[in-house]
Amino acid sequence: MFASRFTRRALAAFALTLTPLAALHAAEPIRLVVGFAPGGGVDTLARVTAQALSKELDRTVIVENKSGAGGTISADYVSKSQADGNTLLFADTSLLVAPYIYPALRYDLQRDFAPIGMVGQSDLALAVPGNSPIKTVAELIETIRKAPPQTETFASVGVGSVHHLGGELFAMQTQSELVHVPYRGGAPASQALASGEVSMSFASLASSIGLANSGRIRLLATLSERRFPGMPDLPSVSETLPGYSVTPSLFMLAPQNVDPALIATVSKALENSMQQKQVQDAFLAQGSVAGYKNAQATEQWLGEETERWANVIKTAQLDFKQ
Repeated sequence: MFASRFTRRALAAFALTLTPLAALHAAEPIRLVVGFAPGGGVDTLARVTAQALSKELDRTVIVENKSGAGGTISADYVSKSQADGNTLLFADTSLLVAPYIYPALRYDLQRDFAPIGMVGQSDLALAVPGNSPIKTVAELIETIRKAPPQTETFASVGVGSVHHLGGELFAMQTQSELVHVPYRGGAPASQALASGEVSMSFASLASSIGLANSGRIRLLATLSERRFPGMPDLPSVSETLPGYSVTPSLFMLAPQNVDPALIATVSKALENSMQQKQVQDAFLAQGSVAGYKNAQATEQWLGEETERWANVIKTAQLDFKQ
């Protein structure tokens, strides 16, 4: 378990009070490795975070992209990096589902990494076509329940994605049968929804907002428990379906044997970074919310969230074999 290892690292981290920030200064920059291509949502937020960390640590932090296989290529790379604190992982919730999609992974997220801290959350949205008569989540649920089984479809960015699991969780909690239609990314999924190919979509707020503003799709709600601060008039699904919550989260990890004092120093710099208004505004512009949690809270969250999605996958009897 993630939580089972934190105590000894936390005790060692008290060395931070005696370790000057200069201990982090080295000739080479910190590499913040991202498992997705340049220009995407995760990459953009990683670069915002890296810039803020550079100022807080008084040390260059650069983003290095190693995309592919749902972020597992980057995770494998960082897990095998030297434990000197110079190579860190900027990850998202997809890594928690990855073992069910890629059973031959050469790393173990719990065994091979130490949490640094939570960075924030990226909001997803539930949407219907713009010409749909459905205006609310309650109306959508009523429509689904009245429809013949497996006639209502939902789009996601791909099999095994958090968006896909969000749709499966919605079907489970509304006791309905929905058909998943995967697409290669948020833009194709939203375009499919706009053209009426699917009944609804579970997509990132960032990839949906343009079509929503043009009236081609209609946003019904965000998937997180709270409303998105950048769109306070848009309700959350949980306001109609209590207990429903799907929020892809962003977090930073270090290779397992990195000095706990160094991890604590970077974690503190991350906390200060996420409190900066310019960082918070940059996250909002990407349909996300900057929100720091310390290493202990992140470790606990990782364990709980991993178990949660494992239960959803088992209950929904999902088979990701390709």
